[in-house]
Amino acid sequence: MTLPTIDLRDPRKRPAERFQDRSFGIGWLLAVLAAIAILRLIALFLSPSELGFDEAQYFLWSQHFDFGYFTKPPLIAWTIAAETKVCGTGAACVRSLVPLVNCATALVLALLARRLYGAATGFWTGVFFAIMPGIAVSSFLMTTDPLLLFFWSLALYAVIGQLDAPGIKPALLFGIAAGLGLNAKYAMIYLPALVAFATVVMPKLRAKIWRRESLLALAVMLVLIAPNLIWNGLHGFATFEHTAHDNIGWSLARLNAQKGFEFLGAQFGIAGPVIFGAMVNALVLRARTEAPRTDVLLLLLSWPILFAITVQGFLAQANVNWGATAYPAGVIVATALVIRHRWRFFFWTNLIVCGALSLALLAGTAFFDPAMAPRAGKQLRQMAGWNETADNLQAFADKAGAARIVVEGRALTAGIAYAMRDAGLPVLTYLPKGDGPSDGFQMDRPWNGDDVRAGTLLFGFDADAAKRLGAHQLGSIGAPLYSSRTGTMPVYGFSADGGDKP
Repeated sequence: MTLPTIDLRDPRKRPAERFQDRSFGIGWLLAVLAAIAILRLIALFLSPSELGFDEAQYFLWSQHFDFGYFTKPPLIAWTIAAETKVCGTGAACVRSLVPLVNCATALVLALLARRLYGAATGFWTGVFFAIMPGIAVSSFLMTTDPLLLFFWSLALYAVIGQLDAPGIKPALLFGIAAGLGLNAKYAMIYLPALVAFATVVMPKLRAKIWRRESLLALAVMLVLIAPNLIWNGLHGFATFEHTAHDNIGWSLARLNAQKGFEFLGAQFGIAGPVIFGAMVNALVLRARTEAPRTDVLLLLLSWPILFAITVQGFLAQANVNWGATAYPAGVIVATALVIRHRWRFFFWTNLIVCGALSLALLAGTAFFDPAMAPRAGKQLRQMAGWNETADNLQAFADKAGAARIVVEGRALTAGIAYAMRDAGLPVLTYLPKGDGPSDGFQMDRPWNGDDVRAGTLLFGFDADAAKRLGAHQLGSIGAPLYSSRTGTMPVYGFSADGGDKP
């Protein structure tokens, strides 16, 4: 992509009959994005997939309103609470807002790209973002990233608005979007930091960014995240502790050069090889459009995130989705370069490859049963087997006259508690006596071994742990879960008088 690009502002330099140069307009873009969202919604409601344990955990949070939860800010739980009141509590309903949010994000980025680079870039930015492999996958899962990316994109639009015409309106938009984004995921804080960094690298931006309106934006952002900060303070800063220790967790003992390179390489799959390749080209080989200062600004608002997460990978771990916030700005500059390239190959390759992958994911979601995935496919297998296991456990509990079920481990607790949400039987989680909570269930629904034993069933425990608690095996149930090698799991209980305490 290092060949000269085309200046689309000059009709004399534009080749004839290039599909990517056509200005289809906002109406056509709305139609395309609506079609994508509707097809993805249909796939969700056809899908045999069940909620994964993280999604189940978010649903369980949504059953009680709060300003914070153990591992995440509250917006995902609030969102699920709202949509399930309208739609229901099934897996498709829990996920139903995500395809709409992703396409709304695509529209915001299209409007921003149109403002920066013209109508053609705007249209194709919206399309390319919607069919990015990472976005296509995320459209079928309830996670924090779609909400974060939507508010990030609104805040990015506000930043450009402030640079074009400084004033109260873009400042308020930034403050509201950034504040809500922080309530989705703390990674939202990267954007104000990147804007400040951009003013260091590009001094001409300072006069438009460092103004009184920017203080207003920061104040609004802080007001919106303040309830969550207060919640954290009242709960021992649980979310911050989890983020610092479990997610960041820097340690020389965890130093691993391979993880950082794996993260960076995986971004070709997240963004698509052409879009990420264009971002690499813009950074390394300095490919530019007719608006080089805009290109540089967008690179400053994207690449530092990928660099930081790569370093995080070297020092500890880095999940492939942690670089998601690089792509609102990144996809705009990449699309601008791709459609201006003299070779049509890159444009058509991205459209065909990412479009085909999106269609394959759509069909797979609609018709493939995750229970049929090979054992190595843990990410798929964890979205199957919960309902059957819960039904078997419910039948066993009814026969035993159980009053409660205690489950070992966050993942198993989340999946079972969600699948048994209408059973009327409390599902608790085991918190060893003397230990502090390491997940939200241990904080909200603990059972420590000294609590009531009569009528208590233990599930997900190994034989030694059950024995230490004074329990004995009552039987086994069918449990076709990703974590069960045999497809069965034992159920433990106590003697009629509650058993001897260990």
